[in-house]
Amino acid sequence: MSAILDMEYGAFLEEGEKYLKTARGGLNRPEIFTTEILYNIIGLAIEKLIMGALMAKGQLADNHTFTDLIDATKQIGEIDSEIADQLRKFESYQNICPVFAGYHRADPPREAILEMIETADAVKIWVGKMIAT
Repeated sequence: MSAILDMEYGAFLEEGEKYLKTARGGLNRPEIFTTEILYNIIGLAIEKLIMGALMAKGQLADNHTFTDLIDATKQIGEIDSEIADQLRKFESYQNICPVFAGYHRADPPREAILEMIETADAVKIWVGKMIAT
C-alpha cells in the first residue's frame, strides 16, 4: 500500500477521533451542542472511523449512510451485528441522503446521543481490530 493511502486512512481515523472527542465535550454544553448537532458530529465520527478501516484495506463504501457503511464492512470483516443494529436504529433519526426516498429528520433524545457515543466507541474498537489484521 502506498504512503499516500496510508496517510489518507490515517487522516480519516484521526478526524473520527476528533469528532468523537468534540461530541463528548459537547455533552457538557447543551446550550450550544443540541442533540441534533451532537447526532451529526457523532455520525461523522462513525463515518470517518469506518471509512478509515475500509481505506486501510483498499476498499470504499458506495455511499455514507449508516446502512451503506454497514454493507461496506462486509468487504473487510463484517461489523458486529449489535453495532449494525444500533447504527440502523440511529439512522431512523435522519435520512438525508436517499436517492429516491424523501428527506427525513427528527431530533434524537439525549438518551440516543449517549447510546451513539457508546456505539461510536464500539466502532472504534472494531476498526482497531480490522486494521490490525
